[in-house]
Amino acid sequence: KDNGESNLRIYKSMQMVLRLKCKLALLLLCLLLRESTPFSQQKSARSCSFRIAKFSNSDSFVTRKSSNRDDDTITEAAESEGKGIAKDNEIRQRLLAESIAPWRNLRLFVYFSGASGAGVGGLITLTGVLAALSGARPDLDLDVEYLNLAIDFGFVFAFAIAAKLDLDGGKELQEGVDAKIEKKKEAKVIKKRMQEREEVLANLSVSIRVTDDGAVTTAKVGELQKGARQHMIFVIGPKPAIRDALLGASLMKMEKFALSNVLIVPYDIDRGLRKTDVEQKPSGGFGETPRWESKAYVAQPEGTGWDSYAEDEMNDAIQQSGKRVKNEGIVVVVSNEGKVIRRGVGTVPWKQMVAELTGVTD
Repeated sequence: KDNGESNLRIYKSMQMVLRLKCKLALLLLCLLLRESTPFSQQKSARSCSFRIAKFSNSDSFVTRKSSNRDDDTITEAAESEGKGIAKDNEIRQRLLAESIAPWRNLRLFVYFSGASGAGVGGLITLTGVLAALSGARPDLDLDVEYLNLAIDFGFVFAFAIAAKLDLDGGKELQEGVDAKIEKKKEAKVIKKRMQEREEVLANLSVSIRVTDDGAVTTAKVGELQKGARQHMIFVIGPKPAIRDALLGASLMKMEKFALSNVLIVPYDIDRGLRKTDVEQKPSGGFGETPRWESKAYVAQPEGTGWDSYAEDEMNDAIQQSGKRVKNEGIVVVVSNEGKVIRRGVGTVPWKQMVAELTGVTD
């Protein structure tokens, strides 16, 4: 009899260990199937030729090929119209989220199955414990049954917590997908507007110095690009930002601008107010034209159309980079083919810009 009870105790202990191992294996499987990094927490620092960002040596606005599968999928979804049932935006976005995290539904199924099995096992064990406490099942070892109860209901709780975290992750992922698709769509609209402004820019006029004694002539941007093969860098912002940019070019001894067929065109967004102030003040005095504005490689905007062009550029920049753009100004780099190759905010890396336009690094 003692041997029988001992064997029964060993059997129940082995059964308990096996149950524990099975549930742990299920949890481990679910953990292995989890995505390594939630999509919504990935912060893409990629830049493109139509995105406004801070100038730096490592931050180029030249279009790059993305190596991130999730980002590529989002971009493709934002640019495509979809087919069949996928034309419904809500369905498309849900399918897209599932394609990024394909194991979530399987994990949820495992959580539900594991919790159900553990719950049923726990209820069966609970009935045995109640029977033992009432004296109907004196053969049961209460210590083992209590441990089984703790294992069963502990795993019910663990599976429930895991499912809750996974569902929250799915919601966060869906919100991230929705937000990123909307951002991609907005960027697509901005890109189209910027491409249209290339044509507007070609029809605007600038005054350029043609002789050493300061004689100037007026020409359209498009004519200078096609006829004189001039690259252009437009600095748009308040007077302090323009002054800092042109002083930076002057201090860098960038006379190579003229030799490289690169013109700088500064545009003061407050020049309308400044003209009103000048009209109210008597003319004359020293330093009416700062030295850094009289360089041969500096052209001045002339005629109409500049106000609306600058306003559109600033509005798009503010939309992408915030109101700081109003103080820091923006820079638009245009090749002699009339294509905008860079847009940026902040301090301009002049040597890098000239090298990129001309292909000459020295």
